[in-house]
Amino acid sequence: MSTYLSDPLPVARPTIVWVKLPDGAVLFDPETEVYYGMNVVAASVWELLPEAAGDVEKLCSAVQDLFPDAELEQIRTDVLALLDDLEHAGLVGSNGAEPEA
Repeated sequence: MSTYLSDPLPVARPTIVWVKLPDGAVLFDPETEVYYGMNVVAASVWELLPEAAGDVEKLCSAVQDLFPDAELEQIRTDVLALLDDLEHAGLVGSNGAEPEA
């Protein structure tokens, strides 16, 4: 599971292209030609990453503000899983660094 509870949040790689859609978003990595589809909640997390300023609790609270019917613990679990997926897909880098190949 993610170490983002104790480590800084990742940042989006600058080469990633994203398009917001009515039901989520699509991320595209032009270097690898990989597409990554997101639902509305995941797209919200992606948009909030820069504003969260490296704090997973702030990020989860911001998500809960958007989706008040969701419980904070479930949001935290889902956000950490999404961050792990994004890192594994090479769409984010830790501490502002490019992910390793």
